[in-house]
This record gives sequence, C-alpha cells and structure tokens, in this order.
Amino acid sequence: MTISFDRIADRYDETRSVPPEIAEQMTAQILRLGQVTPDTHFFEAGIGTGRIALPMVERGYAYTGVDVSEAMMNQLRQKVAGKPHRLTLLKADATALPLQANQFDVAIAAHILHLIPAWQQALGEIHRVLKPDGVLIYFHHSTNKAGVSDVVSHQWRQILQGYGYQSQFTGAVTEDVLDYLTQRGAALETVTIAEIPRTKPLGEVLQAYQDRIYSNMWRVPDDIYPSALGDLRTWAMERFESLEVEIESRYTVTLTAAHGWAEA
Repeated sequence: MTISFDRIADRYDETRSVPPEIAEQMTAQILRLGQVTPDTHFFEAGIGTGRIALPMVERGYAYTGVDVSEAMMNQLRQKVAGKPHRLTLLKADATALPLQANQFDVAIAAHILHLIPAWQQALGEIHRVLKPDGVLIYFHHSTNKAGVSDVVSHQWRQILQGYGYQSQFTGAVTEDVLDYLTQRGAALETVTIAEIPRTKPLGEVLQAYQDRIYSNMWRVPDDIYPSALGDLRTWAMERFESLEVEIESRYTVTLTAAHGWAEA
C-alpha cells in the first residue's frame, strides 16, 4: 500500500514549502515541458494538498488528482472552495486507478514514487491513463536510499543501524525511475530548477524528529523510536551544545519529462 499522509495533512504545507519564486519556476517548466494548451487535461498521482496542482487549477486547466489520503485532499478542497475550477479529486491508490485509459495529456508524479512499494505498477497505471502522445513529468526525490540531507539525518541513520533498522525508501529513487523509463524507450528531458539552501535551529530539527513529520520517520518501529530519539538528542547536545545552532541542508528541485515510453 502507498503510505497515507493523513497524520500530517494539517502541517504538510508548512513543512514542505518552497520559496514563491521557485514555485513559479516549477509551474512554468510544467507548462513548457507539457506543451500545454488551453485544452490540456492534467492528471496527478498523489495530489495531496495541491502544492503542484493549485497553480494549474487557478489558471483554469482541467485537473484530475488521486490520493490515498482524504485529509490531504480536504486541504486542497478548502483552497479552491468558492472559486471556479475544473478540479476533480478521487480517493484511490496510484497502483489501481479508477480511471479509463487514454484520458490525460500530462501526468505528474511529484515526490510520490519513493513511497510506493509497487512503483512500477503505479507507472504502468499512469501510462495507461495517459494519451499515446501524453507526457509524464516526474519530480525527483533523493538519489540515495537513505535520503541523507544534513549532518543530523546522517547521525539518525547511524543510530537506527545500531538498533538493527536500515533506513531506506519504500519505493523508487531517481535512478530507479529514470532507468525504468529509459529501458522503455522514453525520450527524457531533465531540468534542475534550483538548489535551495535551508537552515534551521537544531531545536527545530530535533522537534521534527519528535513530531515524526516526515514519512521516513513513520516507518521506524515504535519499539525503538523513543530510544533512538533519545540517542539523537544526546549526540546533538554533545556535538553542538546549543539548540540555537543552525543546521544546514540543501534541497534540489529537479524534474524530468518523459515522452513516448512503452509498457511491456
């Protein structure tokens, strides 16, 4: 099963935001790579709160999205309430879409395939509902199984290994997806929009682990999480001595458009 984000729906946008100018560039690239016209019909697997969808919806495009989390989609429903739109939302798993074939011009998979164990099946379903000349726009996730982005997450992985738990994604990372598409004859165009530096006080970083706001934290067994968290706090205070120390990380916004790929 795809991982549901019900537990974080009310905090998702505040913890996954990108600067407005970067968001505008993302939208511009989607419109360009998708060769969008007024008649373009979008589809998104894992639409969530509409981070990617909302700019297209507000521009008047037809947009259909599915998600396993009703709570996440309710956040999006609130954003468009009382406004004219052509947005359709369905509760469904990306591996079994309740949609007819050959419906959509552009399909978007934004940071979802790493959450789906049967990610190849999800891509097969996306291919099925796309028109023959349709395009998939895939937003990359981390290019390593551990998803290490800063010194604290690196130490967290080391601590979990000490408890016998190997931190990794449930589904596919970037190399997996691009290899899959290439092997099926897709023509790919990759665009890196920005590398966003981020700094947060150590106390805020540790609070994120306490609140388990990211999906990789949800998969850690409950019987080891409290002890591992205590070890992380002890290490952090020995290493940095103050909760006010700024922890640096970087987030790269990259997407790939895939045209003309075939399913086996």
